[in-house]
Formats: sequence, structure tokens, C-alpha cells
Amino acid sequence: MTTPAGATRADIDPITFSVVWNKLQYLTAQVGEKVLYSTQSFVTALARDLGQSILDTDGRIVVAASAAPIHTLVAEEAIKGLESKFHGDYAPGDFIVANDPYIVRGGHLPDWNFVRPIFFEGEHLGFFQAKTHVSDTGGFLPGGYGPGAYDIIAEGLNVAPMKIIRQGVLQQELWDLVLRNVRMPTELDMDTRLINGCMAHAEEQVGALCRKYGLATVKACMAEIVAAGRRGMREQIARIPDGRYHGESSCDWDGRTDRPITVRVDAIVDGDRLTLDFSGSDAQATFVNCPVGATICSAMVGLFYLLDPTVPKNGGALSAVDFVIPEGTVVNPRYPATVGASQISVGTQIVEATMLALGQALPERAMGGWGRHHCPINIGTRADVIDPRTGHAQNYFTETFGSDSGGGGVKGHDGWLGVGFQSACANLTRPNVEFFESSSPYLVTHYEVLPDWEGAGEYRGSPGAYVRFVARTLPESVSLLMTGNSDGQRSAPAGVVGGGSGPLSAMTITGVDGKRRSLRTFVTEPIFPGEACETYTTGGGGWGDALRRDPARVLDDVRSGFVSAERARDVYGVVLDIGSWKVDTAATARRRDELATARAQAGQ
Repeated sequence: MTTPAGATRADIDPITFSVVWNKLQYLTAQVGEKVLYSTQSFVTALARDLGQSILDTDGRIVVAASAAPIHTLVAEEAIKGLESKFHGDYAPGDFIVANDPYIVRGGHLPDWNFVRPIFFEGEHLGFFQAKTHVSDTGGFLPGGYGPGAYDIIAEGLNVAPMKIIRQGVLQQELWDLVLRNVRMPTELDMDTRLINGCMAHAEEQVGALCRKYGLATVKACMAEIVAAGRRGMREQIARIPDGRYHGESSCDWDGRTDRPITVRVDAIVDGDRLTLDFSGSDAQATFVNCPVGATICSAMVGLFYLLDPTVPKNGGALSAVDFVIPEGTVVNPRYPATVGASQISVGTQIVEATMLALGQALPERAMGGWGRHHCPINIGTRADVIDPRTGHAQNYFTETFGSDSGGGGVKGHDGWLGVGFQSACANLTRPNVEFFESSSPYLVTHYEVLPDWEGAGEYRGSPGAYVRFVARTLPESVSLLMTGNSDGQRSAPAGVVGGGSGPLSAMTITGVDGKRRSLRTFVTEPIFPGEACETYTTGGGGWGDALRRDPARVLDDVRSGFVSAERARDVYGVVLDIGSWKVDTAATARRRDELATARAQAGQ
């Protein structure tokens, strides 16, 4: 084990190092769990749309919680944004908020950064950083998802880094200005105070750690943790065959034009050096643009999927990868371009493109594309329910279950069922039906797996989902269905190593008159009482040739309802005797020969 400058091996014995590392990881996770237990936010509490990190005084991530990567791996960009304003001017008891994607360089306006400098006996030790999705941040539409916004100002309130608490004193007038410009001020106010309190308690425990082992030892351990991440990443890169590998992935469109938006990346491996070059990506568009910090985060997620999972996800690992991300592209837009669907649209394509590129070098670790993000967001006001905290009609913000898309297949394993979408928004969870129904004017009538809705392969992708919900009749209620998060209607998750791509998605609304209207990606659509919304999510891409799939696995798929007997015969070449639930071995061999011959004749 190497040690930082000024320290010797005696300064960091292995046991002390392990204790400090694990304690910092525990404290980081503890902040998040306390917030999740007490938050007022539907999104935070049920989707776990939260991430937290500890950084050193240089703004390098030391440890990050096992939470949404889009909220943890961009922490360094957040600190850079703070430094551009405060230049090291921090004091004990300061608490800083910011959401401007062009300053903190990550995500979109609903993702707020909360930062508390860590001090011990007056000496600056580092930062606690947390980031979470705020239900509303102003703008011309509730929730911050407005495909029609012409610039980021129209998308919502842009908050540059500001000390909302200075040395323990709340700046009430400044904070009132913020709260007056969001639709759910009580939720934001309570969660902000909660996060600060959780960080303050964790700071006390960091102090206890410093008193026990010494400030110098704790700082040396933090530096060594970062160094361990860098070494681990370099070792993994060195195992990738040298070369230049290309990957690209597209989302449907940008909400205004009808053209698909494509991310292109060249992965250049030279020894233990890796460069990810996004120079070929499309020019910046609207709504789907991904700020540069979120691009780096998404690319790292794609990289981490293919590497040893024990590599520390910290600033050391980040520093081992070089990036070329031209300004004026969808992966690095110029201010004031809109970024509402950034990490859930183009961000998803960044993950997939990175994985497709490096999957060529590492076919044994390649992974089929996961289902596209397809999650209606429902926002509105329940005039039948008065919020006792405000005396006003209760606002609601919910994400329905449409993002239960299928996971991609990998060698040795089928895709995970209901895993969500392949992006830096991993580790989020879907809300349960009962809570969704109790907190919004909707009734879920169907929530089920779609048969024959997978990317075929030796290891198949997981099937997508079918979800149907109805807007209940409630007095004076206003509901708004927003499909601004949806994708996959014409861009399917990719198959790898000869696997099939996943199916496309769809969304419809059926009116009270029985007429159906299809909704395309990135539109805002009202839904009225009695109307029903149906979503069909994308399934995951497959790994390897479907004709090589173990017939016993195909039989299990049919018995489980994931694959029909017809698809088993026509796609996998497996003939079943349904009466006895057995594979007809001879008929299967003939059928696979037939399909292979037909494929060869077609030049496939």
C-alpha cells in the first residue's frame, strides 16, 4: 500500500486504514438512510432518488454511498461549482445549496445539491455532499419536465451555489425567495433542514474519528482511499486489449424536432490509459441535452458495469479516465440550452454507447442494452385534499411504474426482471401500488410482465412490463400526465455478441368515449377523470445467438409465461410438448437446422 506525501507506513497501519475507510462509508450511507426515513418527498422516500458522498479538501470523492450514481459520481463537479464562487471561503456550520446544471455541471434543475463543509477543531477536512430530486423547482410546468421550454430559465428556478446557512445561522430572507418560487415549498424546506441536520450529526462522528486516530491519520487515510481507487481502475484498464473501439446509441427525439439524437463514443485503450472521446455526438438539441458532468458520470457507469465491482467508485477511479467532450453537443451543451431529460435520455445513451464500445474488447463481459426509460410522471393538484401544513390544496408528484423495463442479458445470466433503465439513475426503486394510489388520484388496474417482449439470445434480455392506470373522478382535481421521461418508441435496446435487440415501447390514453390516442415521446398530455393510460415498456437486449440457448431454459421461460410456445419454436428453435412439459429433442434439432439454414440464405 502506498501512502500520501508526508506519511509513512507506520502512520497508516492496515487495521487503522480499514477502520477509517469503513467508518467513512458507514457515515455516508447513514446520512442517506436517515434522510430516506424522514423525508417529506414522495420521490426521495419511495424511489430512493438520492445520493451522498464525502470529499476531501481538494474536491475529490473519497467515498460514495451505494445509491444513484447520477447523484454521487457528479459530486466533484458540484464542488468545482462551489469553488468557482467561494474560492475556499468556508466556515464551520455553513450549508450550501445549488441546482444550476451549468455551474454544478450535472443533471437537471430538479436535482439539488446540498453541501456541508466538514471541520474538526477549526480545520477544514472535506465536504459532505448530497443530491436529491426535488419534486418541483418552479418553471412553466410543474415538476421541471417541460419539453416545450425554449431555454433553461423557462425550465425552472436556477440556483447558483449559495450559503443558505452561514456559520449555523439560516439566511431566512434568501431562503424565502427560493421557497416562494417553487410549488411545493414545505417539502423543500423540511427536506433541506433534514439533510443539514443529518450531515451535522455525521460531522460530529467524523470528529470522534479524528479524536481517536488523529487528524493527520484520518487525512492520510482519505488520500490513500482515493489512491486505491486510481490504482484499481488503472489495473482494470490494463486488462482491456489495446485498441480503438466505437459505440453509438440513439434516443427517439428531443421533444421538438423529429430527428433521433445519437451519442457516439470512441474508447481508446493504451496500456493502463483509457480515453473516452465523444467528438462524433450530435449537436446540442433541446430538452435531452446532457451537461458535461452528467456525461462523465454516465460514461463511468457504463465502464463500471464491465469491470471488477470491487474497484472503489471514487475520485481516484474517475481521475484514471480521460475525456474528450466537445462543447455545443448533446453531451456538453452551451448555456442556456434546456436539459430537462438529460441523464434519463441522452444519459442512457451515453451508458449504452460506452458499454457497446468496450463490449467489443470484452465480449465475455458485454451486456445487452437495458430497457429504455419509460415512466409517466403525474403532477397536479388535489383540490379535494387540503394540506394542513399550508392550508392550500395538496399538490402531488408521482412517478408511475412504467420504468420497470427489462435488463440486458450477459454471459451466463438472463436479464434482471423489472430492473429499470440502464443509466446513471441506477439503484432507484419503483413505488408500491398502494402508496401510489393513496397519494394521487389514480387507480392501478394492471401491473404485469409482457410475454414475448424480450431481446432473444443465448442469454435473453428480461421482458418489459405492461402497466395500466385510471384517473379517478375526484372533485375539482386537476391531473397532468407528463411523458417527458419516456423513450424507446423507435430506438430499441441493443443486443450484443449476436443477441437480439429488445422490443419497442408504447403509450396510449383511452378516453371515456373509448377512443384511443397514442402518445409519442416527450409530450405533455392532460389526463381527465375516467381516462386510462397504458404503457408498454421495452425489454432488455440479448447476449449471444438465440439458437444456442439451452432448451431447458426455453422450457422454463414458457412455463413462467415469459415466452410463448410459438416464440420458442420460431425464434429459439425449441419445439415443446406442452402436454408433458418436455422438450422434443429431435424436433428441436431439426427446427434449429431449418432456422440456421434460412438465416444463412438471407445473408444474416
